[in-house]
Amino acid sequence: MSIFSLSEEDSASLKNFRDYVDEVIFPCSNEWEENESIPDDILNDFADRGFMGAFIPKAWGGMGMNNLRFGLFCAELARGSVSLLSILTVHNMTSQAILRWGTEEQKKRWLPRLSKGVIRAAFALTEPEIGSDASNITTRAVPQGGTYILNGAKKWISFSTKADLILVIAQYPEKGPAAFLVERQAPGLSITPMKGLLGFRAAEVGEVTFNDCKVGTDSLLANPGGGFTYVASHALDHGRYCVGWGGTGVIRGCVEACTEYTRTRHQFGRALRSHQLIQAMVADMATDLEAATSLAMRAADSRETMEPESIMLSSISKYFTSKAALRAATDAVQIHGGNGCGPDYPVQRYYRDAKVCEIIEGSSQMQQLMISREVFTGALVRRQRRRQRDVR
Repeated sequence: MSIFSLSEEDSASLKNFRDYVDEVIFPCSNEWEENESIPDDILNDFADRGFMGAFIPKAWGGMGMNNLRFGLFCAELARGSVSLLSILTVHNMTSQAILRWGTEEQKKRWLPRLSKGVIRAAFALTEPEIGSDASNITTRAVPQGGTYILNGAKKWISFSTKADLILVIAQYPEKGPAAFLVERQAPGLSITPMKGLLGFRAAEVGEVTFNDCKVGTDSLLANPGGGFTYVASHALDHGRYCVGWGGTGVIRGCVEACTEYTRTRHQFGRALRSHQLIQAMVADMATDLEAATSLAMRAADSRETMEPESIMLSSISKYFTSKAALRAATDAVQIHGGNGCGPDYPVQRYYRDAKVCEIIEGSSQMQQLMISREVFTGALVRRQRRRQRDVR
C-alpha cells in the first residue's frame, strides 16, 4: 500500500473521527475558548476513546497509527479545536520522548497509562526569558543524596494545569541540558494558570515553577547533557509534525466556513460568493490547502520510511502551513466582515490560533534558520562529492 493512501479500515476510522469532531468538538470550541478551559468530561471522553494514545504503538496500549493517519487525525482535530490538538500534541511529545529515550522500566511505568490517558503529560522547555534560545535554559537540576533538586521556572506550557506528568528540560552541572520526568505531586512544584492569551485559550496553558523541587533518580530520561540535543529535539520534531498537519485543518476549516457563509450572505443584491474579490480569496485558500497538505504528506512519507531529511521536511511543512493558515484565517475574517470578529463564527478562533502556530514548537524564523542550514549543508555535501568524482 502506498504511504499516501489509506486502507478501507483507516478511511472509515477517519470518517468516524470527523463525525465525532463535527458532533462533539466543533460546536463547543468557541465556548471553550471563551471559558479558557476544556471541560473534564470532554477530556475524559477523548481519552476513553483511545485518542490520547493515537500515535503510541499498540504494544504499549496505544492505537498505533502510522504517520499519515495520525497526521490526518491531527488535521481533523485542529479544524474542531486547535486547543485540543495542542493538548494531544504535548501529551504525545512526552510519550514519544519516553518511547525513544526511556529505559525499559520507564516505558513500562508510563507508556501504558499515557496511551489510555489515565495519566496526561505536558512538555516544559520554554522559560520566562528563554524562548528560541532553548538550549540555554536556566532551570537547574542538582544531584543531591540520591535525588535531583530542580529550581527555576517554565512558561507558556500547554496542558500543564491538568497534566499528571511533565517532561522538564533543565541544566545539569557541568554536562548541560538534561530531561526529567516530574510528577505533579512532586514537592516544590507549583503551577499557575495563564489567562487572557491571544490563542490556544483553552489549552490549559500555565507557568510551572520549581522551588527546591525534589525528584528521584529514576526521573532522569536519557543521559545528562543530551536533554536538548536528543530528548527535546526528538519531542520538538514530533510537535512540528503535529502543528504542520494542524495548520491544514485550520485552512480547511476556513474554506468550509467561507463556503457556507458566502452561500447564505448577500451583498449588493447577490450572493457574496458571486463577487470576484471573494472568489479570489477563496481560491488562494484552496490553493494553500492543497500545497500545505502535499507538504504534510511528504513529511509523513519521509517519517514512515525514516528518510534522513525527515526532520527538515517536518520543518518545511510546519513553516509553510502555519503561515498559510494565518493567510487563510485573515481572509476568512475579512470575508465574514464584522461577524468574523465575534464569537458566533469559528473564523476569529482560527485567526488567533493560526498566529500562535507561527510561534510554537519553533517560530517561523527558527524554521527558516533550520531549513536554510540543511540546504547549505546539503549543497556542501554535493559539492564535495562532485570533487571526489572529478579526482577519480
